Amino acid sequence: MNQVVIGTAGHIDHGKTALVKALTGTDTDSLAEEKARGMTIDLGFAFLNDSVTIIDVPGHEKFIRNMVAGVSTINIALLVVAADDGIMPQTREHLHILKLLNIPQCVVALSKTDLAEDGEWLDLIELEIRELSEDIFVSVDVVRTSVQTNEGIEELKHLLDAKAAAIQMSQDESFFRLQADRVFSMTGFGTVVTGTVVSGKLKKGDSVDILPGDISAKVRGIQSHGAEVDFVQRGDRAAVNLSGVEAEKVFRGSELAMPGMLTSISKFTAQIHLTEDMKKGLKHHQRVRVHLGTNEIMARVYLPSNKKMNPGRSGNVIIELEEPAVAATEDRFVMRSYSPMHTIGGGTVLATFIPKGVKIKEWVSELDLDLEKRFEQLVNTFKLEPKTVFEWGKSLQLTDKAVRELVKKTGLKSSRRSFIYSDGNIKDCSELIGKRLKQFHANNPLRKSMSVDVLQQETGLSEKWLAEMLDIMEKDASIRSAGTGIALESHRVELAGGTAELSGKIESGLIGNGFTPMTTDELSKKLKTSHKDILEILHVLKSKNKVVEIENGVWMHSQNLTKLRQAMKDHFNTQSEMNVADFKRMSGLTRKFAIPVLEYCDKQGWTERNGNVRLKGTEL
Repeated sequence: MNQVVIGTAGHIDHGKTALVKALTGTDTDSLAEEKARGMTIDLGFAFLNDSVTIIDVPGHEKFIRNMVAGVSTINIALLVVAADDGIMPQTREHLHILKLLNIPQCVVALSKTDLAEDGEWLDLIELEIRELSEDIFVSVDVVRTSVQTNEGIEELKHLLDAKAAAIQMSQDESFFRLQADRVFSMTGFGTVVTGTVVSGKLKKGDSVDILPGDISAKVRGIQSHGAEVDFVQRGDRAAVNLSGVEAEKVFRGSELAMPGMLTSISKFTAQIHLTEDMKKGLKHHQRVRVHLGTNEIMARVYLPSNKKMNPGRSGNVIIELEEPAVAATEDRFVMRSYSPMHTIGGGTVLATFIPKGVKIKEWVSELDLDLEKRFEQLVNTFKLEPKTVFEWGKSLQLTDKAVRELVKKTGLKSSRRSFIYSDGNIKDCSELIGKRLKQFHANNPLRKSMSVDVLQQETGLSEKWLAEMLDIMEKDASIRSAGTGIALESHRVELAGGTAELSGKIESGLIGNGFTPMTTDELSKKLKTSHKDILEILHVLKSKNKVVEIENGVWMHSQNLTKLRQAMKDHFNTQSEMNVADFKRMSGLTRKFAIPVLEYCDKQGWTERNGNVRLKGTEL
């Protein structure tokens, strides 16, 4: 069963940790410094039951990075507001973060009610909470609590339990990802990485990639809920014992992932939304802090318009990171100002690559937030270079199955070689192929086809995609196979005018030479015509079965070959075998051509070689 993750949020000293202890019996302030200072510095974890994890996150402004790391994987927010203070600065900032990360549900615990002035004061705080959160969550439940009197604790526990049970988890068919929030080394065990499983499943013995850093490691053991387990899955808190990597090379912000599925990146495109109470707009090339999962990275934001983005506005941008990090398509993130630090916005990763040759400003601006529409846009971007299912999976950090689902939903097509394409891809590639074939036929009117190798060089299409396109175009009857090459369906080789006259001379020359073949060079010299022109006409005559190429560049007229075949029949009517000397006397050929012609006869089945003699063939 997948874990449901509840994350606390709220201002410092509003009683988050005490409330979690009252709900679960676990004190999440585990660090000595937290005990001494009386506030949560790092993430703490407790379990409401076997299927519900509570992450207690810090509320102090200085530790907002840890807060973002905690809420990046939660399903339900538990917002804690103290009755004696009411709404405070970090309350508002935490609400912004919950909205930016698209946390779907929220339960508000109005804490420390024993310190409230009166019931009317509590009503006013509750009203303010609802007004602040009405455009963030579909609905908000408020429970009045006190850990001193136990007021509302059981009610809150039952409400959280019910909401967790009602969550309809989508089927997780993605690959394994875990964002590290703690890393340490244990004597006798080695490196241990803790975090919440974002997606997928991990088993003992599996290999994982550690990014950034492109390190490969093996899973020696896994703990969850304080016990050894054979596997963990989405939503589980996990402590993963790794072999093959030193603890110093892994840090908060690292990701463990299924091998080959993620890569370190230095920039990505995103749609961002700025908070409405941001004091100043976002400038082009502004330096910001980007919180991705459990990582915080300095970055620059590039606005396609090069103009300032005003508070409360949304738009597509390029985010260039100052150091390599990990991000996948559809990941959500939070942005904070460089100094002083305030949450200024957040967004969704649209793509982790920029295609070559695009007009970057236009391409970035037009990318759609909806994944299906964006997938269509991306497929159409690669007009002449369609990607396969596997390649799109790598580019979008999706499984092959998820990519095929996108193809199905968008109405795109998938070929037998797994290429994904649109009607636009087919149109553009068909026009390119047709244009190159038309040019070839115009320059070589007597050649019946263009070789596939040359066509590939001329179009620049990949070998496999060109093969797909030729299959499609041949079915559409716009092209046809012609010998070993490809031709437009409308292309016909016609001998007319000067070429017809030259063709007649070639035939006359070959017929007049009797059984003696002629080479292309001999015909070229005799007729004082270029080798290229002679060869083209010979190939046309060959396609019409008027001449035969005995061997490469050696030609004989079909009439003479028919007469030679009859002469051989006559020979075998009286003789059981024929040696080379017999053949030379019969044909008048010198040894230069006698052997090639005999070998041609062997290939045709007119003769059958037996040592130094020929016997009558099955086709004679």
